[in-house]
Amino acid sequence: PGSERLGDADGVLPLHRACRYNIFATVEYLYKLYPDAINHAATDGKYPIHEVIHLLSERSNPENAIDIVRFLLDCDPDVKLQKFEEESLLHFACFACRWGYEDENLDASLEVIKVIYDANPEAIEDNRIAADIQD
Repeated sequence: PGSERLGDADGVLPLHRACRYNIFATVEYLYKLYPDAINHAATDGKYPIHEVIHLLSERSNPENAIDIVRFLLDCDPDVKLQKFEEESLLHFACFACRWGYEDENLDASLEVIKVIYDANPEAIEDNRIAADIQD
């Protein structure tokens, strides 16, 4: 009891790990136990939703990532505003391809971008997105 609130030395909570490992049922369960974990940034600055997106290129079941991102955005309207290294969630998702994608994960990645955009279309106005596209 209470272990859902215990982070490791890097501030990573069990919810971060469930998101990282793409386990939707566990994400739901841990969120119900400790809803505030959704707004907890680890020491490196990543929130649980960033963990889903960051390793999307390596997922064996990338469709789970779509469901997890949608779930997290539906749970708390502030999730759409979470930043990593001053980048919006939309920016982070658009440029996650820096980590390389296999073809089977590309469709899921595009769907994740769409889900994030639908939750916060104003994020497209971030000038850094356009600047990075031009680079």
